[in-house]
Amino acid sequence: MRFEVQLALRHLRSGGWQTVLIAAGVAMAVTLVIFVSGLIYGVQERWLAILTGSIAHVQVSAPEPAPRALSEVVPPVEGRVAVSRVEQRAQQRQEIEQWRVVVRELASFPRVRAVSAAVAGDGTLTRGEKVIGVRVFGAEPDQQDRIVGLSGDLLSGTYLGIGTEDAVIGYRLAEEMGLALGDRARITSSRGIAQTFRVAGIFDTGQETIDASWVFVTLRAAQSLFASGSAVTHLSLSLDDLFAANAVADQIQASLGLEAKSWMRDNPQALSGLRAQSATALLISGFSLLAAGFAIASVLIVSVLKRSREIGILKAMGARQHQILKVFTLEGLGVALVGAAMGALGGSGLILLARLVPQASVRPGQLPEPLLPGVIRWQTILGTAAAMIAITVLASVFPARRAARLDPVEVIRGG
Repeated sequence: MRFEVQLALRHLRSGGWQTVLIAAGVAMAVTLVIFVSGLIYGVQERWLAILTGSIAHVQVSAPEPAPRALSEVVPPVEGRVAVSRVEQRAQQRQEIEQWRVVVRELASFPRVRAVSAAVAGDGTLTRGEKVIGVRVFGAEPDQQDRIVGLSGDLLSGTYLGIGTEDAVIGYRLAEEMGLALGDRARITSSRGIAQTFRVAGIFDTGQETIDASWVFVTLRAAQSLFASGSAVTHLSLSLDDLFAANAVADQIQASLGLEAKSWMRDNPQALSGLRAQSATALLISGFSLLAAGFAIASVLIVSVLKRSREIGILKAMGARQHQILKVFTLEGLGVALVGAAMGALGGSGLILLARLVPQASVRPGQLPEPLLPGVIRWQTILGTAAAMIAITVLASVFPARRAARLDPVEVIRGG
């Protein structure tokens, strides 16, 4: 094996610009795949952060009671006929009474990272003569912030540590109502209970519906507004894997008998778009690697033709076919390793440079975001490098076999 390695290294050194060209082709292919994949996955992460950053991955609530026929409630009486019609009753708010026990049970489920109890309902926000419909969401700020990360979306003010008379509202709602930090407005719930709140924070989640109509208060304040006592209307769950939401929701429904909604089932179009993006990244990567493989194979075939006389002399001196095959295969492996390493560094560097290009903030007070939100994933880097190395080695097999089968007599005779 030592002879083959030495001869392969000698060929690579003597190849000059040809060796550089092959290594550059490998590097360009790896760079392109890592860079494009990083941009696509970066856009996906930004989109997922906007989509799921302000909602629970799984939302658990009390099940809606199914209607029952009169014969199931009242025992039959001989000689009497009971006639009834089963209809689904109008939607009513269902509450979870022993929610602390349920929270402990939910926290023990796999993939569950955080659980927050909440009371939510519709109401109106009034300031002077302006009245607008809002969605009131009450939860303990420190627990809810682990679910939606609202403190990271604040443009001004605070969310953690707010009191029972404080409220945090979206920036669009603040603009519509002319509210600023420290201003007061009255919230009237659907139960007809009203309370005045002070604006303690203004947020921007990136979701127009939430920014224009949601109001966050403490759990105690929401329980008072909606007269729920110590009960809650639902429990919000955050998972360590976004895409495990369906499985976790199904497990909760099967084991606890509660209604569990997954963000994935509520957003099928968004998931379809994410799958399309992932498929696009795979197609671009595959075609780029294949194109590079064909180009490398062509260059290696030319290399074999140029060295035909040298190969003939080696075989005349006693070199066997498997040794010649190993020489050219090792050449392909050598340029593949060098090119893959260069491509990994180049692709990662381009992603880091792209992330330095900012885009103008849409709203004052918002930190500028990268124009191209690329991400560096070691799985992508290692997978691309390994695939390119494999393709390059395979591309070198055909010219290597051709070289191994050359007849030394004919090659030397032909000059």
